[in-house]
Amino acid sequence: MSDIQILFPEPVPVTVGRKKVRILPVRMRHFEAFGQAASDLFVMLGKFTNEEIYSYAKKTGGLKVILLHCTTLSRWRLSRLPAAVAVELMIHVVMANSSFFGRALVKAQQFVVGQTSPSS
Repeated sequence: MSDIQILFPEPVPVTVGRKKVRILPVRMRHFEAFGQAASDLFVMLGKFTNEEIYSYAKKTGGLKVILLHCTTLSRWRLSRLPAAVAVELMIHVVMANSSFFGRALVKAQQFVVGQTSPSS
């Protein structure tokens, strides 16, 4: 049964301030927005100052959408997060989801190797 766990990844717990928050796997309906927000964030982390990143985090809707749908934070709590915390939380969301995708790719690779092995 544990092989099926990848289909339903377990949320990853983190602490934001004093509140326990769970990072959830990105859903297909948010996948495009997630990819764009993550890509924008990584480009900014490599090229811009902290102030520019925090300003971007406050202005962009992508970051808020991803944090709303990929964490257990309410809209109210999310709207009150400092920009620096929102950016850090987004990095954790991206890392957790990369882990989910990485495990899925390993399973897929094992399946493909098993299908193409001479003993099959």
